[in-house]
Amino acid sequence: MSLLADVQASRSAKVLSGEGVVRVVKMSKYPVLITGGKLLENEKLVDFAVNLNQTGIDIIACSASSKPLIERGVKPKFTTFSLHYITQFLLDPDFRVDGKIVDCALYVGFMPYYLSRALSSMKHFSKIVTVALEPYYQPHATFSLPKLNEDEYYSTLEKIVEGLK
Repeated sequence: MSLLADVQASRSAKVLSGEGVVRVVKMSKYPVLITGGKLLENEKLVDFAVNLNQTGIDIIACSASSKPLIERGVKPKFTTFSLHYITQFLLDPDFRVDGKIVDCALYVGFMPYYLSRALSSMKHFSKIVTVALEPYYQPHATFSLPKLNEDEYYSTLEKIVEGLK
């Protein structure tokens, strides 16, 4: 459930199922997964990121989330100190990853209040499609998963990976 104070604009995220996320990603030219610090404490999120990377989606790792990924053989395209750094890069229309323009950014492993501010910036100042892959609704994303219990959340992440294989 979103609090009224969380939504500071008339445009809120559209809720998607796992299958909906797969459709959005498949329509993108160059989607990336942006990972947050919760990967350091949650092996299931690391598994998801590794498996998603194996489907061809590149990773941009924030905070120390690169550590468990590198330990599992994944080399992130970028590692940044904070989500705010990569948000500033993504807001630059000339920013490229291996010469490609990011048109869809998927987010996983962030604290809700922290991700909310970055997504708000992206919503207002970028044309990049943002997808919050978190177990709670994120109103500032273009698309968000609904509020999910733990079992539903991990099941949804598995469906996303399966759908992109």
